[in-house]
Amino acid sequence: MIKIYGMAEIIKTSYSALDTFRQCPLKYKFQVVEKIKAPKSKEAVFGDKLHKALQFFHKQSPLSPTLDELLNYIKEIWESEVFGDEQTDMIYFSEAIKILKNYYENYLKIKEKLVVLDTETRFEVLLENPDNKDQKCLLRGIIDRVDKIKDGVEVIDYKTAKRFPAQNDVNNSLQLSLYCIGVLNRWPEFAKYGPENIKLTLYYLKHQETISSKRTEEQLNNVQKQTWEMLKEIEKSEFQPIPSALCDWCGYRRLCPMWRHLYKEQMAIDDEQVKKVVDEFFALKQANSQNNKKINDLKEIIENYLDKEKIERVFGDTGYITRLIQIKAGGYDIKKLEQLIKTLPLPIQEQFQQVKKNDKEYTIIKASVKKIKKEP
Repeated sequence: MIKIYGMAEIIKTSYSALDTFRQCPLKYKFQVVEKIKAPKSKEAVFGDKLHKALQFFHKQSPLSPTLDELLNYIKEIWESEVFGDEQTDMIYFSEAIKILKNYYENYLKIKEKLVVLDTETRFEVLLENPDNKDQKCLLRGIIDRVDKIKDGVEVIDYKTAKRFPAQNDVNNSLQLSLYCIGVLNRWPEFAKYGPENIKLTLYYLKHQETISSKRTEEQLNNVQKQTWEMLKEIEKSEFQPIPSALCDWCGYRRLCPMWRHLYKEQMAIDDEQVKKVVDEFFALKQANSQNNKKINDLKEIIENYLDKEKIERVFGDTGYITRLIQIKAGGYDIKKLEQLIKTLPLPIQEQFQQVKKNDKEYTIIKASVKKIKKEP
């Protein structure tokens, strides 16, 4: 969304929107640009109810709710119909109860020292386009919890995911960098502590474990550049889908060209023919796999013979086989290299961008042997 204030062009967005684009540009188009409402996923509702329960728990003053009151609250707000069958609903609800019980036990250990300043804190960050001073980005977000700690504050973001991130990922998280700026904007009095005294924590509820990080002034200054780079990507994007494991939780699969064929209710003759072609493709692919395995077995026999006889060529009635030693130049792990570049000073990062070759687009056909359910 773009609005004009005076002579300045204001682009409104949020971290969640930017993160959606990073995950899948087409999902961003459906959700942010076209504003198509998607069905609530089980995982999204599960996380939302836990966030609401923890907000209820920390909002009560001067006395926090008892464990029974906390568990009764989530029972009241729970949406069983989202989870489909009774068994699935019970699995998710039991997991939510387990998490809240463990959370409450941990709270009892620290409640004397815990000072919660706010929950579900809304913030705004105004970022200027370094290439166009008349263009600004108003980036909004919500922080789950902010605590007062010794000589500073702690920003806490609840996570319901099972996977625990690497420390390096947390240290370079754009989300946490924006939260740090958001706190400084929301409470200017905390600026006296400096960003180094703002603790940024991801709280993994399923594990009841935290992982924390801090930011430097240089990192926060780099947020502006990172954000505008993403906005430029969005502006020129063709919104191509990026299939990944996250597709299992996406509510737009029926609209997505990667999944739409799975949901076709009536198959035309061409559709049936395509299904037969796909099945034939897999049959040939399986035959090739078996042939390749046989070829590799024969290669091993030949190599063993060459080693034993101390020779480099063997002959048969059809032809001969020669063993040659070739050296292939080693390359770089692109993902690791890009992560490393992000840790370098900005002038050096810009030099890397200047020598980077243009990306080339090409098409591949990738087959996956996996039965897919039509849900969601």
